[in-house]
Amino acid sequence: MIRKIGLLGGTFDPVHCGHLELAEAAGKLCCLSEVVLIPAAVPPHKQHKVITPFSHRFAMLTAAVGDYPALHVSSIEQSLPKPSYTIDTLEYLQLHSAGEVEFYFIVGADTFMDIQSWKQYRDVLKTCHFIVFTRSGNKNKKLHELFKQLEYTKNDTAWHNNKYNKFIYTPVHSLPAVSSSNIRKLIARNKAVNKLIPEKVREYIARHELYRK
Repeated sequence: MIRKIGLLGGTFDPVHCGHLELAEAAGKLCCLSEVVLIPAAVPPHKQHKVITPFSHRFAMLTAAVGDYPALHVSSIEQSLPKPSYTIDTLEYLQLHSAGEVEFYFIVGADTFMDIQSWKQYRDVLKTCHFIVFTRSGNKNKKLHELFKQLEYTKNDTAWHNNKYNKFIYTPVHSLPAVSSSNIRKLIARNKAVNKLIPEKVREYIARHELYRK
């Protein structure tokens, strides 16, 4: 039996409720066996920015998914070459996954719009399906034009690339208006973030005095 595994990457600095909601929604949409959250060790687009040490970001993610049986955390990018490129992670997972596995990469529409800037993006598209979340009310004309440019055609439920036999699913989902950068700013100003991040993550941040100026 083929296992369907969702992959949600990111800096997770810190992980917030929007990340978890996205992972759960993707799991239900495509009937995934599990969703793995993968913190980037050195994000390519943030190589020259100060980010919280990997150990803290990984620990916060681990605490966050404790109450979600279908969500798991992987530290794989800590051991792979830096910076952390999606294609390197996918190739490693393909080689080291037991049995038959199909991967579903979970992203927001804004992130997917930049896919042509990713390292070996064509190989990424060959390797996995995509679940591209769009926000309610968006026309997504540019996104659909990009799908066509990448040789995907629309069918009843998704976009399909016949050459790679890979799909792009485009669920419309009303995600909370929350970002990690905004949470860091709120914490630095000693503002409440209780509804934006899981309680265990809030406790971890307070215990280790993270994001304080």
